Amino acid sequence: MKTLHSLLRVAAAAIALLSLLAVCVSAADNAPKIGVIDVQKVLRDAPRMKQYMQEYEELRQQLGRILDIRSQNLMLTEDEVKELIELKSKPSPTEQEKARIAELERIERERDAEFKQLQSTANLTDAQKTRLKELQELQDKSKATGKALEDDYNSRLQTKLQELDQQADADIQDAVKKVAEAKGLSLVLVKDAVRFGGIDITDDVISKLERKVK
Repeated sequence: MKTLHSLLRVAAAAIALLSLLAVCVSAADNAPKIGVIDVQKVLRDAPRMKQYMQEYEELRQQLGRILDIRSQNLMLTEDEVKELIELKSKPSPTEQEKARIAELERIERERDAEFKQLQSTANLTDAQKTRLKELQELQDKSKATGKALEDDYNSRLQTKLQELDQQADADIQDAVKKVAEAKGLSLVLVKDAVRFGGIDITDDVISKLERKVK
């Protein structure tokens, strides 16, 4: 899973070309005044862009931790693994909760050892065959659930990324428009597309993109 920062950098050219090339406002006088903006710097340095990146990264890490716990505890039932995830997600678990975490992890290890032992045993009794089937089905179900959740999480991350990209695009456009109007600019171009000249408004735009108060 890519980070929002890397994906936003890939999208920067598209944002710049589609959103910022034609930011036109009424000029303060008849002589056209042209502004330029370093979109990459805005994405990298603006507090609000950092906030969006942090928001995405926190969600990615949260979902990743859940998948890691599941993949490391395939021999737990669904109720047990959900309980383990909930307990491990607490920032400051109590001693009782820590003891329960240790107990669940012990149960998983014991079942896994039992499963491997049965797999390597020849001439199983009927009871052993039944137990082996139970453990195999438990592991298969855990793997299937984990795969379904991974697909769901990837979809959620992609949706979140698109939402943040759209919000970042809208925020940058709004900031550019406000700065351009204040400075009487008739046009704002992407800095990479300008060989020389133009009024650099990058820092002014960054100053208008403070973190949102939630």
